[in-house]
Amino acid sequence: MQYQIKAVAFDAFGTLVEIHDKRRPYARLAKAATRPLARSPMCEAIDLDAMAQLCGLTLGASEMDTLQADLQAELASTEPYPETKEVLEELKRLGLRTAVASNLALPYARPIEDKLGYLLDVSCMSFKVGFVKPDAGFYAELCRRLNLLPCEVLMIGDTWRCDYEGATVAGLHAIHLDRRGKAEEGQHHVSTIDLRGVLSYIERQ
Repeated sequence: MQYQIKAVAFDAFGTLVEIHDKRRPYARLAKAATRPLARSPMCEAIDLDAMAQLCGLTLGASEMDTLQADLQAELASTEPYPETKEVLEELKRLGLRTAVASNLALPYARPIEDKLGYLLDVSCMSFKVGFVKPDAGFYAELCRRLNLLPCEVLMIGDTWRCDYEGATVAGLHAIHLDRRGKAEEGQHHVSTIDLRGVLSYIERQ
């Protein structure tokens, strides 16, 4: 069977994977910043040490060690949702390409690559491409990396503005992931409670 959709792109955190031990070291540095950030870790490969400098903070070794330990705890506690691998494997069986398309800082790419990389054909991360969703430039880069037209790509993610509206404005198909059942009126018909909704969408094409 030939599908109009040739690839499915997934947001990362809240969609493919979740952090069980959230400590938010980057957010804590940003909150403590003594000056406006001239650059964003979402748009550039900025590690924690560089982030502290960017925030105008001079931290002692013990403070940085604590932040690094918190970061490592977050990464170690990152796990795929129960249905993630099942859905990715089925998409591969159907002959569809898969991608991760996410707004995130440099270190958070590692657990995705380590645990799901073998099931993903393309990675489009904001810190690598210099655009953040819902910017049209992000979706243009995603399609470029897939070597597909926007109308051949289905995007799914848990953030309405970034993952649904941003994708549809850019010409992609899209599904809103609503794991907690909090979709607003008017969103239900394009929402799913888990990633298996992708397979149902594909079957209807």
